[in-house]
Amino acid sequence: MFDCGENRLHEKVNHFRSWAKANYPEITEKNDNGEWCFCTEFDEMVSEAICFIKKNDAEKATQQIIDDLLYAIARDNECSMIMAELDRYGKWFALLCRSCLNTAYINAKWQFAEHLGGYKGDDNLQELVFEFLDTGDEYTERLALKTLAGIYPEEAEKYAVIFWNRRKYEDDEYQKIMVLHVLYQIHSPQLQFYLELAELTNYEYLKSNAAEIRKKIKPETTRQEIKCKGKEITTL
Repeated sequence: MFDCGENRLHEKVNHFRSWAKANYPEITEKNDNGEWCFCTEFDEMVSEAICFIKKNDAEKATQQIIDDLLYAIARDNECSMIMAELDRYGKWFALLCRSCLNTAYINAKWQFAEHLGGYKGDDNLQELVFEFLDTGDEYTERLALKTLAGIYPEEAEKYAVIFWNRRKYEDDEYQKIMVLHVLYQIHSPQLQFYLELAELTNYEYLKSNAAEIRKKIKPETTRQEIKCKGKEITTL
């Protein structure tokens, strides 16, 4: 039976920390793929974190509680069970989302960047997406760009172009792939130009994504042509 108290949460987090350090000392924040589901220590930590969130008020959270929860969220980056629970507890989500930006928990940051679009509060928390666009972590920034397209589409084109042209990361293929999908999502008039640029690169996956987007564009163009002719659209 869980008591969902601060001491028990801290105990479970430290128990997992010790287990992970002893058994997988080579795993760091940068190379953690989240596949901890095989160990009891992980299950107990995640269960305790979820219980704590359900049973306690975010307003009373200490710095230790915040750190313990962010650590647990960062380790739970494969199934994101804690994050799924946070979607139902807006105050906890807001507190931890703001707090994670000042930590080294990369695997918590990208989860918050990804889920920020679904936040329903009225406290301007979603404006943090602009900070997630520049965290220094490629994956976090890529997901933040995707989220930006959903919550501030009027800003997305500008940032998509910046992402395409900047040379922040040595391997920027996936950044460019996200740019194409964002431009497609917001119906940007610049999409065709960047599709052409993608086809001129040596990036295999970027080219294949450009080809897939072109397939999506073609039926849409056909619909417009038929509509202009005044014909009823049934099937294409």
